[in-house]
Amino acid sequence: MICPKCGNKIPKDSTVCLYCNTKVESIMTASNAEAKRALKYKQKDRVLLSSFMPYDVNKTKLLLLSIFLGWTGAHCFYVGRMTKGFTLLVCMILSILFVCIPETWVLHAYVSGVVAGAFGFVCVFNWWYDLLMICFNKFKIPVVLKGYELPKDIE
Repeated sequence: MICPKCGNKIPKDSTVCLYCNTKVESIMTASNAEAKRALKYKQKDRVLLSSFMPYDVNKTKLLLLSIFLGWTGAHCFYVGRMTKGFTLLVCMILSILFVCIPETWVLHAYVSGVVAGAFGFVCVFNWWYDLLMICFNKFKIPVVLKGYELPKDIE
């Protein structure tokens, strides 16, 4: 397992990270829902990106969202990576818009084709990259470790 706090490998028989003393139990009980809540209230210092799948994220749902709606960034929105999801969505929309522009003159057709291809490439590359990372358990999911939760009265 990789420690989400310091990025070093934690030995299998260890109960804490040898480098930053983070408890393995707090990594195993990390919450994605709490991370979404912390990001909503601008508490980015509490949020860590972890490749360990938290208990409140369904890997099957994440994989299906990535396969069928990955080009829209749906899998990123599901886990709370809003910036990446929004970037994928905007790239795909711009790519489709540039493809739909009427080709009235040759230079315009060439430029719109290049721009549409560039945006489409960025979107499709990130989609397939994320799909592979999910399959190999390397996809980074925002989590909050146990003990770092926000108070319940913040609303």
